[in-house]
Amino acid sequence: MTQRSAAATEVAQLLWARTADGASAPDEVAAASDRICTQLRSGLGRWVGTTGYTALLDRAIAQTRMDHPALGSLSCLGGEAPLVTAAVRAHGAAEVEAGMVAAVAALIDLLGRIIGEDMALRLVEQTGTPSPRGIVSIESKGGRNGRVR
Repeated sequence: MTQRSAAATEVAQLLWARTADGASAPDEVAAASDRICTQLRSGLGRWVGTTGYTALLDRAIAQTRMDHPALGSLSCLGGEAPLVTAAVRAHGAAEVEAGMVAAVAALIDLLGRIIGEDMALRLVEQTGTPSPRGIVSIESKGGRNGRVR
């Protein structure tokens, strides 16, 4: 099992919680998974390009697939709701959630190697969260390092 940074795992868990909103039915988990993938593709693709995002995502999923068989043949490139629904039925919602969180944490770690962990965390935190100020944190007031964002 590959160790991820605690901050990457925390952001991935918070992103799942925010997006899934307690989903447990197979179609709800599939919809949440699709929303996360869409948000990440849109948000990160803007910064690293479509090809860069796809390369990072492919590597992140490959790194987590051994520990999370529920990821199966998922690519997180869109239109995979039937595959995710089947994975939830076969492995359970908790395992699919754990796999998605692990894949997002791996994506953050890989991106962090390129642009630094703090920037990678901030870019993933802001995915799918519109804000007139640009960057939004899903952390509580005071943030990870005591600064208000």
